[in-house]
Amino acid sequence: MSRYKDELSLVKLGANLTKQREALELSVEDVSEMTGFSAQTIRNIEAGEESSLSYVIAICQALDLHPTKAFDFSIKLEPRFKLSAARAEKTRLTQRIEGFVASDYFNQGRTAKDVVSELNEVYQIKTTTSAVSVILKRKVDEQLLTIAKNGKQRIYKKS
Repeated sequence: MSRYKDELSLVKLGANLTKQREALELSVEDVSEMTGFSAQTIRNIEAGEESSLSYVIAICQALDLHPTKAFDFSIKLEPRFKLSAARAEKTRLTQRIEGFVASDYFNQGRTAKDVVSELNEVYQIKTTTSAVSVILKRKVDEQLLTIAKNGKQRIYKKS
């Protein structure tokens, strides 16, 4: 996966940092000494070429500028990519199973097949035992359920 860089926002952020530095009548070298970062790193951040949040926070601290002020510019508030239908369905499935975990449903042992049947009966959700098993295993890892084996079958029960 390639590194993502919102260049327009970084330029706006850098401009806000530069404006504050100049208002305090500090040079890039002054900020460099106050942060321990090279002057070139400071210049890169002010130019919108560097995006390390840790650097930005340290520069904000040196400039007595809260990061919310440094980021005070308009940003389009929507994700880069829409949530896929498959991912949204997995999230919805997880929420339904979490509801079963919170209720008394798992007070007695249940198989993934039992959960699939219950999902279909209660929510009219058609899914697979493998999709449900992944979620149930996660609930075991979170110590919300325990797992026991009955032959090849895995039985899930409340901890």
